[in-house]
Amino acid sequence: MEKLSEVIVTKYPRAIQLGDGTQVTLRPLMKDDEQSLLAYFQQLPPEDRLCLKVDVTDPDVIKGWILDLNYDKILPIIATDNGRVIGDATLHFSPIGWNRHEGEIRLTTDPQYRVKGLGTLLIEDIIDLGRELGLEQISAEIPPMLDKAFYLFEKMGFQEVAVLKGFVRDLEGTESDLVLMIKFLNEEPG
Repeated sequence: MEKLSEVIVTKYPRAIQLGDGTQVTLRPLMKDDEQSLLAYFQQLPPEDRLCLKVDVTDPDVIKGWILDLNYDKILPIIATDNGRVIGDATLHFSPIGWNRHEGEIRLTTDPQYRVKGLGTLLIEDIIDLGRELGLEQISAEIPPMLDKAFYLFEKMGFQEVAVLKGFVRDLEGTESDLVLMIKFLNEEPG
């Protein structure tokens, strides 16, 4: 397993090309990204933010993330187009403890970039990071109303392993199930 700092320095920033030819940059979130990250989350449609674990439109939430930025527990990768944040993928993991072999991915993308393959590229990047960090599996938690996300993760090799009935209560108080999906990193693709 490589040291995380070596992975970050050698891998980022990295230019990628979306399906329509748009050039974007992937890089770790940094301390000076607070306002651009807040602006990104505030422009997401309400239905996209409804199922997130916290209210990402609250400046104090984003400020807390920036103040607590610690790549040894959470590695947030942002996608930018001409400096504007257009996607956010985070790998949550713990180098010690009973779950040190696994991580969790959380993902959001600007709706204008979804059919261009941004989500796929961000998930691929997180999977690669997980492998480089020696993780054996990555999980994703998806409420059923995010069926497009479910199919995207399924396409990327994640498998449904559990449905937690009534586990999610969105920001409006509506209860629904939660689908737990896992990508086993030691399995051969295909």
